Amino acid sequence: MAENTTGTNGPSSGVGTPIKPKIRIVVADDHPIFRDGLCRLLALEEDFEVVAQAQDGRQVLDVLQQHEPDILLLDLKMPGLDGLATLQRLQVAKNKTRVIVLTASDDKNEFVQAMKLGTSGIVLNQTATELLIKSIRKVHAGEIWLDSHTTAAVIRQFVANDEAPAMSAPPQVAPLPITPEAFTRFSA
Repeated sequence: MAENTTGTNGPSSGVGTPIKPKIRIVVADDHPIFRDGLCRLLALEEDFEVVAQAQDGRQVLDVLQQHEPDILLLDLKMPGLDGLATLQRLQVAKNKTRVIVLTASDDKNEFVQAMKLGTSGIVLNQTATELLIKSIRKVHAGEIWLDSHTTAAVIRQFVANDEAPAMSAPPQVAPLPITPEAFTRFSA
C-alpha cells in the first residue's frame, strides 16, 4: 500500500520537509477496552497509524497478511492461539513485521522465549506511555527495546540456560552469548 508523501501543495511545494511515511501498527490484545484505549493513544502521534486490531493469535496472522504493518504490539496471554504460538508461526512464515510484546506477564521464561522467537521488544503494561511510544519508534528503526528490569531478567535466563546441562533442544533455540550483538533480531 503506497503512503501519502505529498503535502497539500503537492510533492515539491518547497515548504517545509516532505511528509514521512507513518509507522503502520497492529494492536493485538484480547481485552477490548485496553485495545481501544491503546489505539486512541497511538492515534495521537502524528507518525503512527493503527491499521488494524486483533483479539487473538489467529486473527493476528490474518491481519498481518492483509495489512503488512511495520509493528505488531502483541499480548502474550490471549485465548486460542496465544502470543508465543503466534510468534512461532510468524517465525516459520518469515514475517518481516517487527514485534513488540506488550504484556502484564512477569514470567521471565516467556520473555526469553519471545526473544528467541524474534521479538524486537518487550514492554510491560505498567510502563509509562512515553516509553511505549519511544519503544515503537526505536524498534521501527531496527533497534531492540527492553527496559532495565526486563533486560536483566532475560540475560539471567540466557546465562542460566547456558550453564544448564545440554538438553535435546533444537538448534534454533540454543542460548546465545551475552554480548550487545546477542540482542539483534533472533531468527532460525
